[in-house]
Amino acid sequence: MGVSVGTKEGSESGTGNVVSAEFNLCYRWHSCISEMDDKWIQDFYVQLLGENYGAMDMRALMMALKKFEMSVPQDPAERTFGGFKRGKDGKFDDNELVDALATAIEQPGGAFGGRNVPRIMKPIEMLGIIRGRKWNLAGLNEFRKHFGLKAYDTFEEINSDPEIAESLRNLYQHPDYVELYPGLVAEEGKTPMVPGVGIAPTYTISRVVLSDAVALVRGDRYYTTDYHPRNLTNWGYKEVDYDLNINHGCVFYKLFIRAFPQHFTGNSVYAHYPMVIPSENRKILTDLKRADRFDFDRPSFTPVRINIVGYNAAKYILENQEIYKVCWDEGLGHLMGEGGRRFMLSGDGAFFTQQRKCMGALLYNDTWKSAIKSFYSMIAEKLLAEKSYKLAGKTQVDVVRDVGNLAHTHFVSRMFNLPLKTKENPKGIFSEQELYKILAVIFRAREVAQALGKVVEMNVKLSNGIGMKGLFTGKANKDDPLAAYGVNMAKGLKRAGLSTEDIVWSQILPTAGAMVPNQAQVFAQTLDWYLSPAGEKYRPELHRIAALETGDETDALLLGYAMEGIRMAGTFGLYRKAESADVIEEDNGERVEVKAGDRVFVSFVSAAKDPNIFPNPEVVDPRRPLESYIHYGTGPHECLGRNISQVALTELFRALFRKKGLRRVAGAQGELKKVPRPGGFFVYMTEDWGSIWPFPTSMKVTWDGE
Repeated sequence: MGVSVGTKEGSESGTGNVVSAEFNLCYRWHSCISEMDDKWIQDFYVQLLGENYGAMDMRALMMALKKFEMSVPQDPAERTFGGFKRGKDGKFDDNELVDALATAIEQPGGAFGGRNVPRIMKPIEMLGIIRGRKWNLAGLNEFRKHFGLKAYDTFEEINSDPEIAESLRNLYQHPDYVELYPGLVAEEGKTPMVPGVGIAPTYTISRVVLSDAVALVRGDRYYTTDYHPRNLTNWGYKEVDYDLNINHGCVFYKLFIRAFPQHFTGNSVYAHYPMVIPSENRKILTDLKRADRFDFDRPSFTPVRINIVGYNAAKYILENQEIYKVCWDEGLGHLMGEGGRRFMLSGDGAFFTQQRKCMGALLYNDTWKSAIKSFYSMIAEKLLAEKSYKLAGKTQVDVVRDVGNLAHTHFVSRMFNLPLKTKENPKGIFSEQELYKILAVIFRAREVAQALGKVVEMNVKLSNGIGMKGLFTGKANKDDPLAAYGVNMAKGLKRAGLSTEDIVWSQILPTAGAMVPNQAQVFAQTLDWYLSPAGEKYRPELHRIAALETGDETDALLLGYAMEGIRMAGTFGLYRKAESADVIEEDNGERVEVKAGDRVFVSFVSAAKDPNIFPNPEVVDPRRPLESYIHYGTGPHECLGRNISQVALTELFRALFRKKGLRRVAGAQGELKKVPRPGGFFVYMTEDWGSIWPFPTSMKVTWDGE
């Protein structure tokens, strides 16, 4: 642990949780018990002692505790509570637990202040008073003086209610004689302030609780002496870290979402703000203009997805629009507004088919293939030259971060007139890495999507208004094969009857966000496989073909090898939502029942090894029919950028495998950062292994020569 510069020497850190005896009484917030919990305690006494157990006094409490102790099984695995029953596996039912949690979250708590402690807690309160006397604790005024608070001169200052003040006067004669625990409980609660604090505790507690919070953190070794990079992995350090962009740094929501992932949605207000009832949360978040970010529905069980792994079963689902619908409309609508709901992948039917045709006609004009081929040939060589460097006499490059990811970023920037900042265009807004990351997370980061969208919207207006290319996009380069694409794209979409808003939010941004990270992932996974021991034997042939003159035959072979690499290593799949009940017959004969509303995940990992479709599936055959590969999807929502992606892959492979002796850099830097998951899938990690990232981030390669 480093030295705290500029601070006075104080208590030691990491010594354990130590609090004063006074704080033991400060935290007895029995006045905050809700009416529901009050009733639960009453029923619990009745359950233990029967209906007529007499006065609620110390005798009743001791009897109840003794009876409860005798009822508790010795084996912890047999113990129950609250009427919950264990299943055969010893676990409680998640649905019942979540229902109890949600019900508790919906109940308003009691208020701080005098005469608010439930009567059922009387013997507990008596024990608190007795404990304070036996421990010889300070009185209320002494306690306040210790924290620099004004001592009370009158009982009315403790509580302005005449009856409470008079009761205190009759009991203690002078405010200095008021005991700590009765004084804390009888003290008047603060008035809630908007904006400001809403919990409204008594003033003394509101002040001293902050001191205890500091002491708790200071004494906890996990937050002090052990909380540093040397003692934690990068993953562990970031895992326990907070994010001020989420609930102002609060992390309580993680407990709910991780304990019950099938019940609490990621943006459930029940998980993010469980200490406030949902109806009040809605008012507060509406005033803060953040209500649209949260799900206010009561947590309920979301069925586990149905996994389909067979090739023919996958085709059946993806080609059946009547039963199996795409399910991206809600997310796209949240991220990109109503325009996102009109994106071609947001729904099924004639409207979305027309949206797809409109974008397809503009992407695939008469010269699309030669233009895109020329572009990727140029950008691959350019990035390899610019981003490679010498280290100990050897040429290296991060082929994922600086080549694969950026090649596609440059492509969509040209295609859709995005404000990419480069040496050629220093007036751009986003650097190469910034724009890639924006497009990679555009489907989960609303602020990012909105920031980029505003700039693109302005450029679309300029293109359609005065024919100008746009601001921050640089001058047109006559040698650029995609030079005219950006302006022509905007004009073509306008001619199709789309508004500026729709051009940006239902066409350009969703398409760019879908193309860049997915195409980059295809490239990374394919190259990773050929650089692995399993793909090593095919590298000499790849080097040979890449060195040949470009032509239909060599292009087809390079593409064939690339597609086989995807088949061997690709971790792709698609979700669909069942509109009605159905029975899916898997390729192994298993019948899978599907109910309306079920989410179905079609995995291409196993389907890619189907021997009926791909004879000798463990062997690379670059001459397999292209239509047999379904990694780009199939049916009405087959990836619109499939043909572009295949041309891009071919040129990227050509540029790389022209490098003699292409191989990984030794050590971890030459490996994709990934963690295996069930079903042949992976979770990718950031370069420092600090957190999960949706797409490949880094892999360094080297080769012989320049």
